[in-house]
Amino acid sequence: NATSPQLNVATVAGGGDINPTNNTANDLVTVVGGPDPTITKTHTGNFFQGQVGAQFTITVTNLGLSPTVGTVTVSDVLPAGLSPTAIAGTGWTCTQPGGPCTRSDALNPAGIYPTLMLTVDVASNATSPQLNVATVAGGGDIDPSNNTANDSVTVALGPDLRIAKSHGGNFTPGQVGASYAITVTNVGNAATVGTVTMTDTLPAGLTATAIAGGGWTCVLGTLTCTRSDPLAPSESYPGIVLTVNVSPTSPPNLVNVATVSGGGDVDPSNNTASDPTTIVVALQYAVPALTPAALALLSLMLAMVALFGRRRFRRVR
Repeated sequence: NATSPQLNVATVAGGGDINPTNNTANDLVTVVGGPDPTITKTHTGNFFQGQVGAQFTITVTNLGLSPTVGTVTVSDVLPAGLSPTAIAGTGWTCTQPGGPCTRSDALNPAGIYPTLMLTVDVASNATSPQLNVATVAGGGDIDPSNNTANDSVTVALGPDLRIAKSHGGNFTPGQVGASYAITVTNVGNAATVGTVTMTDTLPAGLTATAIAGGGWTCVLGTLTCTRSDPLAPSESYPGIVLTVNVSPTSPPNLVNVATVSGGGDVDPSNNTASDPTTIVVALQYAVPALTPAALALLSLMLAMVALFGRRRFRRVR
């Protein structure tokens, strides 16, 4: 709280001095406000349970009237429901995965250091809210009252992917071009994040010939389809159609299984769909072989029927 200016006075005496008029020196010092590093911490939107790669932004600003002097240190204290995975910022030296971070270059008044990005994973059972606390220290700071930033995060239930699989009617042995329909829906409370993968497992007796769906990247050899665009709550991705051929020797009952994973899914209990498929043999009518005697009798009967028919036709005329 020193005022400005400050007058410093020094004197010398003794030594047989014969002229005391020059024994005093005055030094007038101008006192200006010192450096005042302050910290802010923010995030975007809500986090959700089980989320991977959520981020905080940490910013250090000099609100003082002088440049910082010496090392500036940023420390972050995460709550139990958040786990650090990385922290970084241009010009900062950081201890991984969650700090502290330091730098010693002077920060001028009203200047802002490059931001720090703190990446965290959210526990699958994280409660809400989660309070994250960041502090700044050093740099010749003269005002510790603004050295702490609290950031409260709402943690919502995350995305919940559900898969459904169906087909129409029964298949038949040797059938070509039978198909299954596969649908992935988000029944959770947050949009998906990252890659979503659908994998199909065909039983023996079925051979895949094609797999595709709007917006999906599908590989026939592995029967996998992936995409990374967010799927909003209560929405479904475009359906996937899996085309198969049925073996002539297929067993009568097959079960096709499809699974979905990724996207930040928080509930694996509905990530698998089983589709029982019945293989029905088409009915065939066999004509028994006739002996020569039976053929002769059949020919005679047909001739008599024809003769009888002609006679009735003449009488009617």
